[in-house]
Amino acid sequence: MSDDDQDPPKPTREALWQRLAVGCLSGLIWLVGILPTWLAYGLGLLLAVPWFLWWSLHDRRGRRSSGYWRNCRIAFRPGSPLGPQRPKRHLWRWSVHIAWLAIDFCRMGRVRRETVRQHCDLTEYPRIDELARDGKGFLFVTGHIGVWDVAGWAAGLIGLPLWSVFRPSPLPALNRLIERLRTGSGQTVIARKNVMRSLLRLLGDQKVVAILADGGGKHSAVEAPFLGTAARTVASPALLHLATGAPIAVVAMLRTGPMRYRLRVFDVIRDAATGDREADLLAITTRINRALGRGIAEAPEQWFWQSRRFRHRPAGEVPGPDGLPPLVDPVPPPR
Repeated sequence: MSDDDQDPPKPTREALWQRLAVGCLSGLIWLVGILPTWLAYGLGLLLAVPWFLWWSLHDRRGRRSSGYWRNCRIAFRPGSPLGPQRPKRHLWRWSVHIAWLAIDFCRMGRVRRETVRQHCDLTEYPRIDELARDGKGFLFVTGHIGVWDVAGWAAGLIGLPLWSVFRPSPLPALNRLIERLRTGSGQTVIARKNVMRSLLRLLGDQKVVAILADGGGKHSAVEAPFLGTAARTVASPALLHLATGAPIAVVAMLRTGPMRYRLRVFDVIRDAATGDREADLLAITTRINRALGRGIAEAPEQWFWQSRRFRHRPAGEVPGPDGLPPLVDPVPPPR
């Protein structure tokens, strides 16, 4: 029998517990979505309490390589862009933000085409619209700042469908649920594994590609300043700009209240190539990091402070007397 006569392999059947768990999650998302706004975000305040208590007690000296207190020690100190003082009630306000992210995700479907401008302050959108009207495609770069899921949802509603890179979970049923929720307004999601070829093709077809760019691991190609400290950073936006010439818009959708958001455009990068590839990668990535840092400075509770952003250190780096990574180009103190 030839290969053509053989039946195609059957897809692996998902475990019953996975389908039940995702079904329960889908029901919970629906329930939060239909609640009155005050009640939904009131429940979010309750969700914030255990997160707040955990970080109130966990590694308060910031001795681990990552986590809330470690990141705060690095980001809030003399000479850093955020200044030496952690804002008052920062831990609680950040805990509320983390809890409200879940509420935002459950309720973003209630933001519709006819109400999007009631929920989202799009005063700065003309800078994005100018790139869209050029018809050449561009990079919509943001980070774990504000409410990035709402940014992608709102973009689809106002006629700017994004192709967004995401990290898939190990559960196919959960991936389908998240994809269905994120793509309801016209956005398309792409799994990030081996994704560069697809992104190059999309930009060649004049599409708008969205990337979360405030991450990085030990294999990241560029070490660039982030909040005043060197950090391994994903180089994808810079690589795509150098390969295609596509402009980069560095943006964030900051929350201003329950179901209220404001689009901020922190930088637009055009024609940044000089011919020196390594220098260009560093310069573009540094510029993106600085723009995202301005977003964190504007809403310091709306970033992923529990992340491993500064975990992987440059080879040969010598910590300062306080045990922290040294500042890179520190901001001079006011006279």
